[in-house]
Amino acid sequence: MPTLPLVGPAVNSSKPFGQQSPPHASWHGFTPGRRSYAPDASIVLVGIRGTGRSTLAVIAASALGFRLLDADQQFFQMTGLSRASYKTQHGTAEYRREELKLLHAMLFENPTKSIIACGPGAVEETGQAWLAEYGQTHPIIYVLRDAEDVKEHLKVWDTEAITRLFQLSGSTHRSISNFEFYNISDTLGKASGELATIPGHQSPRSLALKRVEYDFLGLIDSIMESDRQGSERYRATEGSASLPLERRPYTYSLNLPMSLVETAGAELRNITTTADVAELVIPVRELQATSADFDDATANRVCRLLYAVRRFTRLPIILNLELESSSTGIMSGFSQEHASAYYLSVLNHGLRLAPEYLCVDLRCDENIIRDLVASKGTTKIIAHYTCNSLSPSGWRNPGLEDKMRLAEDLGCDVVRICREAKSTKDNFEIQHFKHGAGKPRDVTIPLIAYNTGRLGRMSCFMNPTFTPVTMNLLRRLAPGGSPHCLLTIHEAQKALYSSFLLDPMYFGIYGTNASTSLSPSMHNPAFKFCGMPHEYKIFHQPTLNHLRKLISDENFGGASITAPFKKEVFAIVDFTSPEARAIGAVNTLVPLRSRNIESLLDRNRAGPVVALYGDNTDWIGIHTRIRHNLSPINGVKRRTTALVVGAGGMARAAIYGLLRLGVRTVLIHNRTTRTAEEVVRHFNGYRFTSDGASTPTEVNASPKVDAPPNSPTIRVIESKDDKWPDDADFPTIVVSCISTREIDGESSADTSLPPGWLASPTGGVAIELSYTPLETPLLKQIRGMSDQGWIAVDGLSVLPEQGKRQFELFTARKPPIEMMRFRELALPHHYGIHQTESVDASVESIINANDFGGASVTFPHKLQIGKLLDAVTPCAQKIGAVNTVIVEEDPEKRYRRLVGDNTDWHGIRRCIERSGISNLRSSTALVLGAGGAARAACYAIQELGITQLLVVNRTISKAAEMVEQFPALDCQVFETLEDAVSTQRKRDGLDRLPLRVIVACVPADDFGEEKIPAGLFGAEKGVLVEMAYRPQVTGMMKTASRYPGWTMFKGVDVLEEQAYAQFELWTGKEAPVEAMKAAMQAKINER
Repeated sequence: MPTLPLVGPAVNSSKPFGQQSPPHASWHGFTPGRRSYAPDASIVLVGIRGTGRSTLAVIAASALGFRLLDADQQFFQMTGLSRASYKTQHGTAEYRREELKLLHAMLFENPTKSIIACGPGAVEETGQAWLAEYGQTHPIIYVLRDAEDVKEHLKVWDTEAITRLFQLSGSTHRSISNFEFYNISDTLGKASGELATIPGHQSPRSLALKRVEYDFLGLIDSIMESDRQGSERYRATEGSASLPLERRPYTYSLNLPMSLVETAGAELRNITTTADVAELVIPVRELQATSADFDDATANRVCRLLYAVRRFTRLPIILNLELESSSTGIMSGFSQEHASAYYLSVLNHGLRLAPEYLCVDLRCDENIIRDLVASKGTTKIIAHYTCNSLSPSGWRNPGLEDKMRLAEDLGCDVVRICREAKSTKDNFEIQHFKHGAGKPRDVTIPLIAYNTGRLGRMSCFMNPTFTPVTMNLLRRLAPGGSPHCLLTIHEAQKALYSSFLLDPMYFGIYGTNASTSLSPSMHNPAFKFCGMPHEYKIFHQPTLNHLRKLISDENFGGASITAPFKKEVFAIVDFTSPEARAIGAVNTLVPLRSRNIESLLDRNRAGPVVALYGDNTDWIGIHTRIRHNLSPINGVKRRTTALVVGAGGMARAAIYGLLRLGVRTVLIHNRTTRTAEEVVRHFNGYRFTSDGASTPTEVNASPKVDAPPNSPTIRVIESKDDKWPDDADFPTIVVSCISTREIDGESSADTSLPPGWLASPTGGVAIELSYTPLETPLLKQIRGMSDQGWIAVDGLSVLPEQGKRQFELFTARKPPIEMMRFRELALPHHYGIHQTESVDASVESIINANDFGGASVTFPHKLQIGKLLDAVTPCAQKIGAVNTVIVEEDPEKRYRRLVGDNTDWHGIRRCIERSGISNLRSSTALVLGAGGAARAACYAIQELGITQLLVVNRTISKAAEMVEQFPALDCQVFETLEDAVSTQRKRDGLDRLPLRVIVACVPADDFGEEKIPAGLFGAEKGVLVEMAYRPQVTGMMKTASRYPGWTMFKGVDVLEEQAYAQFELWTGKEAPVEAMKAAMQAKINER
């Protein structure tokens, strides 16, 4: 086989490995070293202004409990002046001396437990030298951000100037740093002003930085080798979750090519996958096609790609910097030294991004791989080899054994070998290779081995580790349609069961009140979604006797245990988790097919049950919902205080979850003080860390250990009449564990709290574990305080999180959490259709009925419905139409009113945002039409910050009347599209910004392909939003599809997005996107 210029020999070559190492590229990144740091080492942030350094520093300092040192604040404290004022008064030379003096003090006087956000002194020559020294023992993170977002934050300069600044400073910032973070703004996470002002709705403003927080703390955790992300990286002590991902059975890697992420990234924002890792595949050839040298622009591109995938998927990442398999690939036209240097630069840059896994081609020079392994830090190295040998020996080729040994000898963590299948016979040979004589016994690192191509799919579903998979969404988005060479997880799992490699099992919920459980409606759809032929049943039993009968069944897979058996079941289990012992209850029972705990790994296989394992997942649901809804400003700190209401079993789970979060002060309120004091005594003497209680695994061993000096403070507050204690901060976390019932539409218990207890100046999160009724007095109270930063979380949001962990224990697979959430909503609502010629008495009787919860309003009633409503939101007034009726009520105050809103603009805005265009504010928009949809489009455009608008309508007076409603927009109206395009082209580059946004609000046949003037899609990048959805692909869309930089959204996309907004307005819950999308598309297809 011919070899790439930088690689070693092919499998059958006798040429030895270990060629002379190529010279390094002219790359300015920090020289690789051993990236291991003391757990309390200070962390430094560098970057230009406006990238979010200060905000990220606050997030990190709060999470780690480190001191915050922000250069801007420190300069003012040291001199009493701002930088600009100091420079004006004392001159540039003196200012630079003061700046360097500050930098030196911040760095070398704070070597531990500090987050240091550097100022401009970092890029001075002396500052660079100090940081290079400091970086040998401390993480230094270079923070980047889209130029458009920096401009928006600073309110100065223009995008081009900021881009140039990044280019000029990038090399310097990379030379003084050893890691990178791309601060991706989450525009989809921003709430509309109207939604935030509706009384009782959760204000998401305080959660605006949650995704950024998750991404950045994930990087910190990776660098510092900690596990701060909680139950989403739940570190179990037994079972598959206790193993590294690469050693777990049947794991899947979602294959994401660079081209797809860049062109269709917006479609991936709401991706729902049960994959275990995401593999970002970046062909080095495509990088080198844009720049012969690995420059800062290319480095920025790779960095943003990785953090975009991390944001979209929230999965561990395999970064695959892919070399082509032939000698005529990426390196053609370049010398061997240049090709080697380029690849080495890309790999070293990959390590700066701290992916969980980094692929390196095994044909590469051995010294390159050794250097990479030596500086890998926490990143694991996957040695990859694609066998292109035409030898008939195939998988029996002894040279493949040499590749495996080489990977382990070089220190790689995993080895992956692929070969294109020439016949189905190759799929059987690979099994012989993996399990027979092929794999050397002295190789201990995990092996990934599969055939590629359509004929190799059998080997893929049988491969146990990081099998490459795709999704139906990705197949649809792939240019030209994706060939079905990669399986979906559903297809792979279904194949395993159809091949009898895995067995159908049954599970169930066991208890005295199990008949009312929502768990079957959560687990059974999840099994079906994952391609598992399992069944989840209800076992309504008065004693444990029937459970013993279930255990004797070879197809019994496990059970959820409910009251009153959570303590009683301890008597029959052989092993328990530390969590179950700490809480004093078992809610999950898993059968073992051997007498050792390791058999927890062997799931989905029938056989005699010889032992039982008990766990508790109740705490995980509480832990996760707190973490997801606690705003960054309320992140857990040393003085964070929580309040738990109730003293039963769930209260113990809540306290345990709080302690795992790091909360060290917990107050308990319960109607019976004595019971609350028993809970306090239960937790006295436990030692907890964020990784759990350090207790043995045997069932009857005591989990108590000597109490450390910093053990948590847990105490009782007896009465609601009591003042909140002066020696405790006001709680920012409240968990109500009071069991309630719904009686005549009301809660059986008043779960509300004294206002004086909820006086936290930054608000907080309140979780209600009861969900009957769904809106308890506490939730109503908290929703009324949303403008004070309080977030309300109902019980139906908690259940799926603990069910998620149960699903993992039962099946050793990641669950489809979004589907489980949808099923668990279990809202007792229905959606009906009422057809009427006018807004008559029948409509009035419907909307004034006591059980009316809201309505969608369609043409021609969007204007007339207003006369029956109590109020209309500002956006609906602007648009001049109501398409959504919301009910606002407070039964206690006998308050009820009907409010009209408009979500059409939400659909348009969200589609434009999904396009991923970063310079929207520097764009011109075009709206075709002047009806209700066009008004919604104008409102969306205005809300996005676009200021220049063209409107085309055949009745020009109607267009002029419409634009008068939007004085903030610089509008021009035209009678024909040709006139608009002609005028735009003449003014491009003068005072008219490029036309990048087009919203078509006219019938599809108004603009066929032949009616589209040349130059309409002249901008390099843009977005077309088509409001018509029959046909689903219009003539204008066909024309736009010929321009690679343009993204298109169909009318059904807008319809879906506005429907999600309606759902959220009616229920206060996140819309079940996948289910609604499928139902809507099915209905459209019917017609």
